[in-house]
Amino acid sequence: MSSSTYSRPALFAASLALLAACSSDSGGRSGSAPPSTAAPGSSTSSASSASNSLAQWPCLDGSGATRLDLPGAPALSAAALGSSRRAVVFVNESDQDLCSWLAFAKTLAGYRVVLYDYAATPQGDLARVDGYLRANGASAVAFVGASQGAKASIIAAVAARPQAVVSLSAENALQGTAIAPYAARLRAPTLFVTAAADQYGAASATPGFEKVAPAEAKRLVVVPGTAHGTALLAQPAIARDVTQFLARYDR
Repeated sequence: MSSSTYSRPALFAASLALLAACSSDSGGRSGSAPPSTAAPGSSTSSASSASNSLAQWPCLDGSGATRLDLPGAPALSAAALGSSRRAVVFVNESDQDLCSWLAFAKTLAGYRVVLYDYAATPQGDLARVDGYLRANGASAVAFVGASQGAKASIIAAVAARPQAVVSLSAENALQGTAIAPYAARLRAPTLFVTAAADQYGAASATPGFEKVAPAEAKRLVVVPGTAHGTALLAQPAIARDVTQFLARYDR
């Protein structure tokens, strides 16, 4: 177990601006509705259909992403970049959608990066995505969550046993569910990250989760300032830590 503090965070040069921190889940939205699938038998050409299948997410234009339609209800669709058997699933903040991850996701090489918007409960949707990937050839799956998504990742990881978890700004509760009891059963290698002056509760909650987690491989990183969730990835040191942690454990 190790702990780190960085003193000089800097913004990514020439990268897309990541959205600002989300509010706590007591008042945040639960997620965006998934995109609809083109109707079977449509007269649209195959090229147009491929393009329209990602129309819900304009940020993915030109990204080379492919669409994944998961079985079951409610309807849940995802977008995947890359074709590796090593997968990284990004789990959204309550006030953001999958586009908020794209700038960082594009920097990850050697993975199948999976992005999606919520359809039901955050932890339930993540379990569905994880199960789908493993049933379709994934040899390793990691969860990277921000705020609400970080808490969902901790909860889902107890049963799913991913190869790695990255928790960015996890707070005490997710829609009334306490996170600490799940953190106390978290055995997957986990990187816990928070800002020291986080305004939504992560500054106190996240170190507590790291302390009680029984994972043999765990690390706590605390940075100065108030950056929350995906905004932490705008700091090169944090982006590097996440990338290196995934490279070490998601295999």
